[in-house]
Amino acid sequence: MKILFACDLDNTLIHSYKKFRAGDICVEIYDGREQSFISPEALDLLKTIAAKIFFVPLTTRSIAQYRRIFWTEDFFPSLAVVANGAYLLDGDNQENFLREVVVPHEEELKTLQEKFSDNPAFNICRIVDESFLFLKCRDDLDADKISFDTSLTVQRFGKKIYLFPPKLNKGEALKLLTKKFSPDKIFCAGDSEIDLSMLELADVAFAPKNLCGKKFVCFETAEEFLKRIAEEFL
Repeated sequence: MKILFACDLDNTLIHSYKKFRAGDICVEIYDGREQSFISPEALDLLKTIAAKIFFVPLTTRSIAQYRRIFWTEDFFPSLAVVANGAYLLDGDNQENFLREVVVPHEEELKTLQEKFSDNPAFNICRIVDESFLFLKCRDDLDADKISFDTSLTVQRFGKKIYLFPPKLNKGEALKLLTKKFSPDKIFCAGDSEIDLSMLELADVAFAPKNLCGKKFVCFETAEEFLKRIAEEFL
């Protein structure tokens, strides 16, 4: 049986220095500082799983942000989908994946960037990989109270706000992966609303309690769902 395991990265498989635990393995350095980690148990389980099924990271990270992840010398995923589905990375190569769904919205993305770039409400305003707009509001502001007049999909996480072209989502990316590789079964794991469109298409989906619906298997740590995949489904 051919199985595809599409998995979010941040706060699903890997975690930031803010959640560091003794013994964690660093997989990303940014500005000279250790930034992201994975636990030894999660890494060992992931290696076991990836040796038996097709593992593809599916992340909102930009191309540059994904390429900062160095994993380990004896493990590196062959493929990754980044920028929320816009690009497929194959080793050092990069190809358009959902980029065509961005094209009708490029002008709106640029217009919104120009509109918000000088707005004092935001510390960061940038178009990520020519595909979506990322904003970060000031610490003293409530991102949930900032409204947008746009055809783009608006998703908020704390102080971070993402404006995606409507069809630039992980669910559409998963459909393309399915079409490309024709798996018999699909596993997915994710931790946020950005992952929902992907999780809802999976045969088996893993999500934390705040997202868990009837179809999802709840988890609190990467070790939990990786162990479940390794022991029960393989």
